[in-house]
Amino acid sequence: MHKNKAEYAVVCSMGKFRKNNEDNFYCAGHIREDVSSTFDVAFSGKVDADANELFAVYDGMGGEACGEVASYVAAAESLVFTRAKDAYQAYVKPLAERINSVICQETEARSLVLMGTTAAMLQICGEDIYILNSGDSRIYRLSGHELEQLSMEHVAVSGSSKAITQFLGMPEGYEPTPYVARGKFKPGDMYLLCSDGVTDMLTDDEICRIIDDRMDLDVLARALTDAALDRGGMDNITALLLRLT
Repeated sequence: MHKNKAEYAVVCSMGKFRKNNEDNFYCAGHIREDVSSTFDVAFSGKVDADANELFAVYDGMGGEACGEVASYVAAAESLVFTRAKDAYQAYVKPLAERINSVICQETEARSLVLMGTTAAMLQICGEDIYILNSGDSRIYRLSGHELEQLSMEHVAVSGSSKAITQFLGMPEGYEPTPYVARGKFKPGDMYLLCSDGVTDMLTDDEICRIIDDRMDLDVLARALTDAALDRGGMDNITALLLRLT
């Protein structure tokens, strides 16, 4: 019997103007360990689709203190939590709750007012897909030639500025209400998890044209990153692609 496989690739780039990288990720046991590094992180691989595995992108909140610390805490807690993932059928929500709590503890320990990160999380559990998002990092599915955004925006727009209304690290007195959904995966479907360094630079149509291809995922992830850089690269850029075969 052939097992379903999940191919993945991730590229995490500084962009052109940021002095530090506030993006991080969790991808089949990998995270961005060195938060002070200005070098791109890129790798790819495969896992069994029934391995109850997690894929996630975290974007430390721009303009807030220690955004790179908040996103690293999220990635590191994902690594610790998923080592015990057999105890959970669907664990994205308790994991998000855990990350929120630990970031709040770290914020207090550093005597900061606020520190937070967005989250775009996808868990493969048997034939089910569980997603969770908080903030403006997005989750897309490409099925056939149709690109669909699965995540929900938590953004308040005023003129040319936007404010994140939900994130991980919300202090006591605020109600974290991430968007959570469940669905079935089909072999051949592709998923994209990305920070707003991708979506602020590229339209959905442009994203679809790039990833609607049968090339290797590492090539497509790099193509997305390069396109966002060519368009301006105003923010840190993380693109995580997942294809179920």
